[in-house]
Amino acid sequence: MGKWNELTKKLERLLRLKTFPIAFKLLENEEELYNNKWVRIPNKKEPATLCQLITRVRTFDWTVGATAENLATPVCPYMLGMLNETPEMIKNGTYRTIKWFKDIKESLRYESIFPKIELGKYKAVMLAPLLYDPFDPDIVLLYGNPAQMIVIINALQFFKYERFTFYCVGESSCVDYIAQCYNTKKPSLTIPCYGERRYGHAQDDELVIALPADMIEDPLIKGLEELYKRGIRYPIPYYGAEVDPRPGLFDAYAGSRKYRKQKVKYK
Repeated sequence: MGKWNELTKKLERLLRLKTFPIAFKLLENEEELYNNKWVRIPNKKEPATLCQLITRVRTFDWTVGATAENLATPVCPYMLGMLNETPEMIKNGTYRTIKWFKDIKESLRYESIFPKIELGKYKAVMLAPLLYDPFDPDIVLLYGNPAQMIVIINALQFFKYERFTFYCVGESSCVDYIAQCYNTKKPSLTIPCYGERRYGHAQDDELVIALPADMIEDPLIKGLEELYKRGIRYPIPYYGAEVDPRPGLFDAYAGSRKYRKQKVKYK
């Protein structure tokens, strides 16, 4: 097997992920989608949302794909740059006022900051379990609980520290990880939205992070491996809420027994 197979095995060993890491790729030519012998494309009479496709990959172990016609709402292809122009119901703000905002003014405020990929640039999207080395992805999606996510962030910061900024638009959270990561080439973590929980079956304890594909091996996996050597790993072992924390604290942070003997004087 190839590069992505080996890297996925390392990810799964180091993070103990519950669902498959996802390879995500946008296609300028939809023929690339149809030429993939494994791909499952929603019937145009029974279209899907993007978050449903994501779930089919990470839990069903499927390779999936879609053009704009295979997606159930215009929001998904709009965000992915698969439409040539902004749909009228998004442009005039009426779409979001159906449920999410009190009036057109607030809806338009939302639409004005809605992250999206350049319109008209792509014709299709394809997703697959990264394990199978399906193609070279643009970005990789990882789902996990908050403990797994902080270990991921610690690993990304290990060699070259950066304070990360993450976003939450509210509904349509896919823009906060997919479009944000794709446009900025930075890790993008967010909380799955109501829609992704209702239709994509994201669980109550799950967060999602998107990473540029070229960050998976270095710094992510290399950082995870270095942290593992130092005892920073998932699952995070509990030390105890009613015990003296100093023995464990000093081992973890000072790295030397001599610090245990130092006395701190309090005024």
